[in-house]
Amino acid sequence: MKLGKGSCHGTFGELVQGIIGERPFLITLPIPTLRSEATFIPDPGISKIRVVDSKRKAMRAGEMLLQLFGIKGGGHLEIRSNIPVGKGLASSSADIVAALRAISHSYSLSLTNETISTIAAKLEPTDGVMYEEVVAYDYIHGQLMESFGVLPPYILVGMDLGGTINTIEFNQAPKAYSRDDRKHFSEAYDLVKKGFRDKNLSYICKAATMSARVNQKILPKPVFHQLEKLALTYQGGTVIAHSGTIAGILIDRNIPNCHEAVSHLSREMSVPFKRLNINLFHYDSEEKNSSLMK
Repeated sequence: MKLGKGSCHGTFGELVQGIIGERPFLITLPIPTLRSEATFIPDPGISKIRVVDSKRKAMRAGEMLLQLFGIKGGGHLEIRSNIPVGKGLASSSADIVAALRAISHSYSLSLTNETISTIAAKLEPTDGVMYEEVVAYDYIHGQLMESFGVLPPYILVGMDLGGTINTIEFNQAPKAYSRDDRKHFSEAYDLVKKGFRDKNLSYICKAATMSARVNQKILPKPVFHQLEKLALTYQGGTVIAHSGTIAGILIDRNIPNCHEAVSHLSREMSVPFKRLNINLFHYDSEEKNSSLMK
């Protein structure tokens, strides 16, 4: 036994989320600078895992892991995260994955992403953040469907529309997807595959916008139409948290004057909410940094 450490990235919503056939799925949008960092100090003298703050899901996940490997005892789990809660940024999924990795590190356990998925899915719908790359993932059953790799170079400008969403309650409610909606999900999935195959972000942007548009009937974003128009100005796409409060624009980093485009997008995205205290989010895949801007 030793001090265990583990970490996990968050996401900015999803590129696509819906159903194919009758199978629920999402396509992840990993943001490496949104992170949960966990440390675990094993303590054979206690029978439970003790956590700081309210990280109850991570605690339960850790206890399930110890039970799975037949380990008795407990320890002290601490999680530090810069991921806002209830926004659609995979905060609780990242906490769970980071905790499982820290505990497995402490006990030198052989932990696979499949095992993480199985445990996480028993606690809540999970975001596929145990995978570093972009993946298609069955978020209800915790199963990898397909791995796509790393996105072509991009810049993301997003915003938090306020409030929080309880993901468990949201996913328990039935979604009234029409035949056309299901067709759009299938088309969006194929566009993502084509975008990765051709290393062409425009197909992926189109897929994200299609999925966000369908989600307007499920969890509408009041700024969707403004964002869609802005995104088209730069041949970009509209990205949302399908079960959260964030929305944004994804653009190709290789377009001419991309940083001027980001400045313009940031100004225009602030216009509808001038009187509110809105946070803007900026992530540059090449510079590997993100920032929150008032």
